[in-house]
Amino acid sequence: MTTSALDLDTAVDAEPCSLRERKKQHTRQALHRAALDRVAEHGLDGVTVEQICADADVSPRTFFNYFSSKAHAALGLDTVGTPEWAAERFRTGTGRLVDDVCSLVAATVPLSQDRQRTKDLLVRRPEMGPTVMQWMAESRQAMLATVSTRTDEQTARTLVTLVMSALSEVAHRETVTTPRELGDLLRTVVGEMVALATA
Repeated sequence: MTTSALDLDTAVDAEPCSLRERKKQHTRQALHRAALDRVAEHGLDGVTVEQICADADVSPRTFFNYFSSKAHAALGLDTVGTPEWAAERFRTGTGRLVDDVCSLVAATVPLSQDRQRTKDLLVRRPEMGPTVMQWMAESRQAMLATVSTRTDEQTARTLVTLVMSALSEVAHRETVTTPRELGDLLRTVVGEMVALATA
């Protein structure tokens, strides 16, 4: 069976969610909200991991299973990495390459349920900016390793740069709630970019 962009997006939305996975998602969201609340009110330097964990009712040891820093937790940015199931679907896919890269990015990027508050945080707390830039750079490298399995390195680098640029634009324009929706929007913005480049 071949994997098109639509197949990958559907798989993202339909990934099975066991009780254990639901508990992990609940813990992750509790940590994100607690960090977002604290950092928005007190700034990054005015908050400790222990305070975030107390608000989320988890141990500090648990914190680092989900986030690498206070800033990552406040922004809802997971440890960089492509889910193995998504990487495998991408590697065996036969759809249009740029569409499949959009789906791969959509399967990998964490979607905050507090998107507007996260955007407001970046405006009010500019010290959070470097964390976003570092996360984007690390994400690009992780994506590049996967995309290179289906094309040469230069083409992979161009594709990843294009789609990650589209991701930045989508973040400014829209609030998305599902990976499928994000994949569709990425393809729309990439199409707009290509149209502008050839106008």
